[in-house]
Amino acid sequence: MILSLSILLIIFSLSFLVYDYYFTRKKELVLSKYLKYGKKQPTKKKIDSFIVKFGEGNKKDLEQKLLNAGYYNKDLAKYYFPLKAVLFLLVIVFIWLLDMALINKLLISIIAVIGIIIVPDLLLEMRKRMLVRKVSKNLPYVLDIMSVCVQTGMTIEASFAYLAQELKIFDKDLCYQINKTSEAGKVHGIEKALHDLSVRLPAPEINSFVLTIIQNLHYGASVANVLSDLAEDMRRIQLLEIEEKMGKLSAKMSVPLILLIMFPIVIFILAPGFLQIDFTSFRGGK
Repeated sequence: MILSLSILLIIFSLSFLVYDYYFTRKKELVLSKYLKYGKKQPTKKKIDSFIVKFGEGNKKDLEQKLLNAGYYNKDLAKYYFPLKAVLFLLVIVFIWLLDMALINKLLISIIAVIGIIIVPDLLLEMRKRMLVRKVSKNLPYVLDIMSVCVQTGMTIEASFAYLAQELKIFDKDLCYQINKTSEAGKVHGIEKALHDLSVRLPAPEINSFVLTIIQNLHYGASVANVLSDLAEDMRRIQLLEIEEKMGKLSAKMSVPLILLIMFPIVIFILAPGFLQIDFTSFRGGK
């Protein structure tokens, strides 16, 4: 009974999509007729316009989320929700075809639905955090190069444009962020572009870098030496973090040592004496 209802729901969903696509396409044909757009759209554009409808309301937010996670192809956004929907249908059909109790099927279905909805977003968020850490780790090298560029007479905007070309081999994620900041600076101004950079990459190193550049723009102070000192401070902080992790390593290693070594040793010491105890004498005494 439930399997039949699931199949009917799938058929109804597909019918609704076909119905929506048919009338949308009909409206486009009528508009193209009156606007004299005689050329037909390629098949790929038709498929793309159809697929985008699954996540049209959240398309911009999803594109930004994928960009923040390091996926710089915006076309991936329109396949995100359809893949979730297809995976959801396949999992539900597979679960209901299994030979188990109805309550177990319901529980597994609920867990699967929650997993399909939440897990991809969690993976994107984890990848974003990893990307922020990687960019922050490589930022001192960028500061050194920018310091050299400023010392040679280049402006901040010109140094950003130069770094956007030179960092492609070094780090594509850092190159993308610098390039986006450079392009945004040409349109909205370098201060607004730097503010957007600190929003995209929420890290103390990025905030220090942004504040240093903005302070230079406001007061006109020499930024070359400041960038070099800031890069050195960042390297020193990274070294201190590594030393802190090394200091915590001994405490973390004590937990498996206690659980896996100390308890077995205690058992090996007490087991022979425990086995030699005559429990029958205690029973006889009673």
